[in-house]
Amino acid sequence: MNVHGLEFPESLRYAPEHSLWLREEADGSLTIGLTAYGCALYGQIFAFTPKRVGARIERERSFGVVEFAKAASSARSPVSGELLAVNEALLERPALINQDCYGEGWMVRLQPADWVTVRDQFPLGEAAEAAIAERMRLDNFDPANSHVQALQWK
Repeated sequence: MNVHGLEFPESLRYAPEHSLWLREEADGSLTIGLTAYGCALYGQIFAFTPKRVGARIERERSFGVVEFAKAASSARSPVSGELLAVNEALLERPALINQDCYGEGWMVRLQPADWVTVRDQFPLGEAAEAAIAERMRLDNFDPANSHVQALQWK
């Protein structure tokens, strides 16, 4: 799926207000990462500092800090749960987020506390297209002026 020149794999769930994707794993956990739109908003990412494995993360609370172009932002979790894993590769190579945000640039793996209850709040694939486009509209995103427009995501 392509929204304003940015790719969004149809196999993932999305939290547009957080610019995050969620992938349901076979063991019931969720892998979470920054979407192509999130990368467009942040620009080049210089560091990712996650919370420690085992931490209890509440919905809307930070699971880590993303540093970019002289600023930093908390990456807020769209769901509550226990932090199971962090992408250790990002500690050495945070640019992986920009280079492969849907693959090797994943950020954390979380065991959600109430996934059955909240799952439907995160649209899957094409069902997310309108919500993503609306988020871009609310943010006044102009793809013509996006410095990452030409980047390709896997």
